[in-house]
Amino acid sequence: MYHKSQGILLRKVKLSGGGFIVKIFTAQFGIRSYFGRTSKQNKNKYLPLSIVHITGFQQPKKTIYSLKEYELAFPLRDIYQNIYKSNVLIFINEVLNQVIQEEEANPKKFTFLESKIMELEKEQFDPNFHLLFLVQLTSFLGFEPDTNGKGTYYDYAEGELTFSTPTHSHFFDQEETVLFQSICEASFETKSEINLSNRARKRGLQLILTYYRYHTEMRELKSLPVLEMIFS
Repeated sequence: MYHKSQGILLRKVKLSGGGFIVKIFTAQFGIRSYFGRTSKQNKNKYLPLSIVHITGFQQPKKTIYSLKEYELAFPLRDIYQNIYKSNVLIFINEVLNQVIQEEEANPKKFTFLESKIMELEKEQFDPNFHLLFLVQLTSFLGFEPDTNGKGTYYDYAEGELTFSTPTHSHFFDQEETVLFQSICEASFETKSEINLSNRARKRGLQLILTYYRYHTEMRELKSLPVLEMIFS
């Protein structure tokens, strides 16, 4: 049975014999894996987080679909010509591969990801883009931080601000809480801007990733050292 969908390319794995398997977050079906073949002429169509139109075919009793048609919906030209944008995209792609597991459609999450990729492509680069993106993504993953209360410590195990030091280690100290709270507020306020030094940006990302690792099974991110070097 053939099916068509728009999708976002999450990963491509080369196979022997000229074949490959791609992991695509589709608008209509959620995450699906497809087998296909490519040539040197169209290899640039398979760049991370490419927004694509696909036609797939499912064979009985097989969990990997056959890729019959694959076309770019929006070529990401500016991103891959900008060292900052491209490294942010590669970092985001690695995060998404670890935290998105849907086997069913999630139209709201798909629309969010598509809009943020296009924002990165079309808008002037914001050095805080990846911080705001990660916080905004938590809304679609089920663990959006609540920083609207009162307190000097953020307890990310309980998801709340508190004036007393938690009895466990899963919390941010006073300085970290102020930074984390300011990033969260900027992430969810319309047209809000946040000015961060390189040092604060690096620390802010570390806090957000600590928050992610507590709520997900996120492993080591290979793209993180490169990203930190780019912004140092």
